[in-house]
Amino acid sequence: MDIKALIKNKGIGYWICTGASVLSLILAIIVFASWDNALPNAVTDGYLIGIVLIFPILIQAAVTFFPIRFTNVLSVILYGIAFGLTALRVAAAFADFFNNVAYQGGQFGMCVFYAVAVIVLGVAGVASCFFKQTKDEKYII
Repeated sequence: MDIKALIKNKGIGYWICTGASVLSLILAIIVFASWDNALPNAVTDGYLIGIVLIFPILIQAAVTFFPIRFTNVLSVILYGIAFGLTALRVAAAFADFFNNVAYQGGQFGMCVFYAVAVIVLGVAGVASCFFKQTKDEKYII
């Protein structure tokens, strides 16, 4: 298999989704490094956000060599799950911020960063669904 021809055949949608999955990996690393201090005190499983954010990079690595139609939808679903997990875990920090109390702990700025970053990844994933994944439109499935 010629890697140069393989990469040359990739369309804009593939590159958008690849960029989003690389940013997803970076965000997962940030989450793993900071969730314990950033999320409210009651959250003991913030690492789940990072685990879900790792899967899009694995999917994109597989799609690089085995082009399958509509795999970007899987990434969008994973970003949606990651946003749901994030929203459940940052709600107390948002409530504390808007009520001007510091009862639950956590860092409001990092909670906003988690939420906004996952939303941006989801938007990029949705956008990549509207572009060609391969230039020759040949897929395994």
